This record gives sequence, structure tokens and C-alpha cells, in this order.
Amino acid sequence: MKNTRIMKFLGEDEWNRPVYKCVETNVLWKDINCGDNDPALYSCGNQLEGDPCSPIKSDLKINFIDMPEKQTREEKFNYMMLGRLRSDCDYYLNYGNRNKKCLHNLDEKEHIEHMKQLHNSFTEGKKPMWLSYDKILEYEQSMIKI
Repeated sequence: MKNTRIMKFLGEDEWNRPVYKCVETNVLWKDINCGDNDPALYSCGNQLEGDPCSPIKSDLKINFIDMPEKQTREEKFNYMMLGRLRSDCDYYLNYGNRNKKCLHNLDEKEHIEHMKQLHNSFTEGKKPMWLSYDKILEYEQSMIKI
């Protein structure tokens, strides 16, 4: 149908906005509602990290394919918290001059234990690809004299 568009899920941008590719036009679209039940698709200059610009035509019927499994609020929070803790480690080891005040937990051992606990809270298929357990152990070796 002329007024129907099929959107294939590609992933999320750095602001956690779902990004889709239109099967018919190969144009990228972002959901500025961040995956809520009522998506609001905006063009993004055909760049995964591009800023949302213009809304999609309101007369189009949109069908979504290859959608990922929805995350629970707890999973979403745990991903974000783990990302924050990883950033703290990077800062601590570089520009933070190994100052404990740079760490969310204010203690190296507690900080690493918190990261391990969060990482282990995810099932095997949902563990973050951007932070392996081995990387957490590397942080531990670098931050704590064992």
C-alpha cells in the first residue's frame, strides 16, 4: 500500500532513542518518545547519531518489524547505572587521579562489587555487549591492589 511504511529496528542512539530504517525508502527515523507505546518518528539526516528533525507524515500507517524484547524499568535503570559506574572507573583511572570521590560508591572495592552485582543481574541474553565481566575484572585489577 502507498500509505504504509515498514520500519525495521536498527538499535538505539546515544540518547536511548530507537532508530528505524524504512524498508521502502532506506531512510532512518528516530522515535523521540524513546520507545514508549506511542512512537513519534522524526527524520535524522539518515545518520544513526543524527538529531531528530522533521516528523514523519501523519497520514502514513507504520508497521514495525524486528523489534527487540522490551526492557523492564529495573533493567533499563541497571543498564544506565552500570554505564555510570563504568564512566566513573574510566575517570578515576585517568583524569580523576585515583581520587575515591570520583566514584559513586566512594570506595574502590564497593564500586567494583556494585558493578559485578549489576552485571550479574542480567540474564545471559541481556548482558550488556559494551561491558563484559572480564572488563570489570580488569577495572578491579587496575583500581584495587589485590
